[in-house]
Amino acid sequence: MNCVAKETNHASEESLSVRLVGDNSDESNSFLKKAKINNCDNVQALIDTGSSCCLLKISVAQKLKLKFDRAANKIYGFGNQKMPALTSIGRIKADIEVDNVNAENISIYVVPDDAQSVDLIIGRAWLDLPHIAYTKIGERVHIGYREDDLFRNFPIDEKVNPVCLKRLETAQSESESL
Repeated sequence: MNCVAKETNHASEESLSVRLVGDNSDESNSFLKKAKINNCDNVQALIDTGSSCCLLKISVAQKLKLKFDRAANKIYGFGNQKMPALTSIGRIKADIEVDNVNAENISIYVVPDDAQSVDLIIGRAWLDLPHIAYTKIGERVHIGYREDDLFRNFPIDEKVNPVCLKRLETAQSESESL
């Protein structure tokens, strides 16, 4: 089994945001899942609906022998869009599978091991794909294909426009801070 992503020679300076708040050390966390990257060994993954991107620890990328492009992308945390929480080491394109649901060629940013407690954070780059559906019922997060029985009868309004939040002007936000 070959677990190597294709390598390219371009870096990106795009800004990303990760919006994760809370302690993830509890093993009963329903947002913790096992995931496969390029059909390789299972890694511990956190489903993070507030994260715009997917993030992978560098040690896991090395263990799975994933080749990544060097890319220093600024990654912003919850509530602070002025100071990046961290800078990525690189980026790979890989397939991610969770609960037998697969998506191909997903951008995954490689980050230092101390940046996160889990091997992989799965954000909206994977979650928002049109063929993927998810819901939380009780204490369990269900992930499936949009056409699966569980999700088939959910009403979907294809005409809904995404909501964009407008940033407050710097002067206004500074005057309101304590």
